[in-house]
Amino acid sequence: MVSGKKKRKIEYKGTIYYWYVRIKSHTHRIHIISCDKRVHLEYPFPDTEVPVTPRDIREYLKKHDTILRKENKSDTLKTAVERR
Repeated sequence: MVSGKKKRKIEYKGTIYYWYVRIKSHTHRIHIISCDKRVHLEYPFPDTEVPVTPRDIREYLKKHDTILRKENKSDTLKTAVERR
């Protein structure tokens, strides 16, 4: 379970995620963590003058979801070729 303290909560495809912005060594990073801690994403902050919105977080999660689907497809193809 992730502590929700000082984090924003968002639901994406039935899964709860918490997100926050961390400022470290003059860099801004967006962190997105799933409730069960299986997913921990980190992205550079695009522009410090523009606020990050839930829509931006959904876009990052969508991008992550697309990458996972591509990896799963390639793993499935590799398994099918190995079985032959």
